Amino acid sequence: MDMNGFPFQSLLILSVSSAVHRCLGPYGYMTPRLKSLVLWEKPAVSGAVLASALGLVLTCRWVSLLNVVCALFVFGIAGAFVYVNGLLVFNRVTNKANTPRPLERYYSRSAEFLHLDSDNVHRRVDYVTDSLNAILTELAKVVLIENNKRSLKFIGIFYAIWTLRSWFSTTTLLSMIIISLFAAPRIYLDNQSLIDANVAKTNNLVQQHVGKGRQVAQEQWSSVYTKAEQFAKDKGLMKKSDKKLE
Repeated sequence: MDMNGFPFQSLLILSVSSAVHRCLGPYGYMTPRLKSLVLWEKPAVSGAVLASALGLVLTCRWVSLLNVVCALFVFGIAGAFVYVNGLLVFNRVTNKANTPRPLERYYSRSAEFLHLDSDNVHRRVDYVTDSLNAILTELAKVVLIENNKRSLKFIGIFYAIWTLRSWFSTTTLLSMIIISLFAAPRIYLDNQSLIDANVAKTNNLVQQHVGKGRQVAQEQWSSVYTKAEQFAKDKGLMKKSDKKLE
C-alpha cells in the first residue's frame, strides 16, 4: 500500500523497529528481573506474568478493581476468622487449652515478608522521584518547544494514541501494550539482522524523501519570495523601505 508514492508499510516497520531499538538499548534502565521477563529467559515465568497481567486488565473491563480487592480481603479475613476461632473451640472441647493459637507461628515470620526496610524504601523513593523529575523536565521542554522536531514528534505520538483510543477501548490498548512489551524484544533479538537491514534501508528511503521535500519547499519559498519582492518593487514599497532604512 503506497501513500503519495511513499511505502507506508516501510514507515510502519521503521517506527516499530525504532521503538524496539529504544526499548532494547538501555539495559541499564531495566532491573535484571524485568529484563529476564521481557526476554523470556524463563518461559514459564514470563508466560505466567503475561497471562496474569492480561487477565487483570481484562477483568477490570467488567469488574471494578477496588471491588475485587475488597472482596479478597473480606473472604480472606472471614475465612481466617472462622478457621482460627473454630479451631480454638475445637481445642477447648477436646481439652487442648494449652495449644498455641492457630496461625501464631506466622506472626513472627510476618516481619520477614511484610515489614519494609527503610533504606530500601528510601532508595526506591529516590529512584521514582528522580525518574519523575526527569520525565517532567523533558515534558516541559516538549511543551515549551525547546526543539521543534522533538515537539512535532510528540504531537504525532499523542495524536496517534488519541486516534487509537477512538478505535479501541482503554483496556484493549493496555492489553496491546502489555503483549508488545513481552513480544517485541524477543522478536527483535530473534530477527535482529533482518530488522536492522530493513531499518537501514527504510531510513535511507525516508532521508531521500525528506531531502526531496526540503528541496521542493525551498524552491517554492524562493519562488514566492521572488514574486513578493518583485511586487514590492513594482508598487514602490522597496524604495520607501530603503529610504527609511537610510
